[in-house]
Amino acid sequence: MKNLIASLIILLTLSACGGDKAGSDEPLSNWLEQGVLIDSRTLGEFNQGHLDRAILVPNDQLSRRIATLAPTKDTPILLYCQSGGRAGTAEKMLRKMGYTKVKNLGGIRQARRALAD
Repeated sequence: MKNLIASLIILLTLSACGGDKAGSDEPLSNWLEQGVLIDSRTLGEFNQGHLDRAILVPNDQLSRRIATLAPTKDTPILLYCQSGGRAGTAEKMLRKMGYTKVKNLGGIRQARRALAD
């Protein structure tokens, strides 16, 4: 029973932090070319450094701004933040809004590595 609970906790933690970051076999370069890269951090964090082509959209602004950034529900959306948690929250929000091509790249370092591949 303890092992089952521990396994569930690990799976939930990975899910919340974007553990399944890729989600498909399509190269991230295709997603980036066809879609939008969203930085879910604060303005201060963004100003300290961000990825090329990233658009700052903190989670409290996401529902108001997403339609102009991703006009169709199948527009590819890549997300990142500082450690993956806020991007995970953004991913859940977008999926509830009906967006189908959403990927949490995790934290900024993970996202940088993923996009460099």
